[in-house]
Amino acid sequence: MPVGNKNQAKNESPKRTEQHISIEIVELFDLFLKGDDNAALLLFNTFNKRIYLYCAKIVSNTYIAEDITQEVWERIIKLRFQEGTNILNPTGFIFTIARNLCLNHIKLQKHVISLDSLDDFRLPSVHQAGSTSVEELVNTSLNALKFEDRELLVLHMYCGYRFDEIAEMLKISPNAVWTRASRARAQLREIISRYQRNDKII
Repeated sequence: MPVGNKNQAKNESPKRTEQHISIEIVELFDLFLKGDDNAALLLFNTFNKRIYLYCAKIVSNTYIAEDITQEVWERIIKLRFQEGTNILNPTGFIFTIARNLCLNHIKLQKHVISLDSLDDFRLPSVHQAGSTSVEELVNTSLNALKFEDRELLVLHMYCGYRFDEIAEMLKISPNAVWTRASRARAQLREIISRYQRNDKII
């Protein structure tokens, strides 16, 4: 095979792999809906940790995150008993459920205390066992971001999704995701710097 073809094959390989992964998730979810218990176990192992991490970072409460994660799976399992269910984007569908449940929790919390009324240095944060001071600082700073920006960074930094995967989940363009992520990172760095300056003053 000519060298040029080899290089071309190497360049095309990751794209094919990403496409295959996407197709495999769709096929796996379809098997799950049809009652395949092995598919159910594999689906759980693929998504459970990511769902939990997403919820924990969004609601800033590990106990609530566990409850929400369980409710996500309860809603997914119910789909098995609904005829004609066809999910074309399982990953986006699963995280949409998690997102909506997290938003519901945040809205309920706002009835108790308005998050918008708090300044950056008074936002509550839940300590996670085993976290370093730097990780706690990042977690606290994430809470000060707008929900949409926090969600995007959580999906990328903690759940491990690529920008193109996030774009598919959120139904926006990859360029929009990249732009929002760059802006969110800059805001996160500024908030972290403000916390650090505040600590030095104290």
